[in-house]
Amino acid sequence: MLIRMLFNGGDTSFGLLGLVMKIELTPAGDLTVVENLFQYYLYDMSEFTGWSPDASGSYAIDTAVIGLHDYWQKDGHYPYLILCNDELAGFSLLRRYPYDSDYHDIGQFFVLRKYKRQGVGTVAFRLSVGQFPGFWLTRVLPDNIGALRFWRKVISDISVQKPVENQEDYGDKKMMFIRYEVESPIFSSTATEDANEY
Repeated sequence: MLIRMLFNGGDTSFGLLGLVMKIELTPAGDLTVVENLFQYYLYDMSEFTGWSPDASGSYAIDTAVIGLHDYWQKDGHYPYLILCNDELAGFSLLRRYPYDSDYHDIGQFFVLRKYKRQGVGTVAFRLSVGQFPGFWLTRVLPDNIGALRFWRKVISDISVQKPVENQEDYGDKKMMFIRYEVESPIFSSTATEDANEY
């Protein structure tokens, strides 16, 4: 199932700061594509996690920690690729949160640097959570100030009530948990306003 952002009277594109973009989520049928993109994701995250590449120059994907294969093997897991103008722009990995099935969870979310601060992340987030109205949570490393700012903004823009934040343990890391509720539809005629944060 292909999910598109519809703007401008049914067109599949929207204008932002003079740019015209078409943002889509498409099911990630091939784990290899996401694994390849994950190298860039881990590189970006290494600033906050201290991860280093291995001797071959690659970042090892610790499947026991990240559970990447679960998105193709377990129920309640939904891997999506983010496309911008038909080009690969990132991924959105959604799941039922394994420790509280009342919540959906943004397991991993990544937008390539080329597409940041153009509204791609904002629209991809809205497309992601719009599929499953109800309770959501998003986890963020507290030291990742840019990501924390982005998540607070996009979540508060669509949350039914004020989001609740708590710092909690997740594996061996402290993370900021943001819990919120989403109704459908989550897009309005002003969906692109201030979308250029991420």
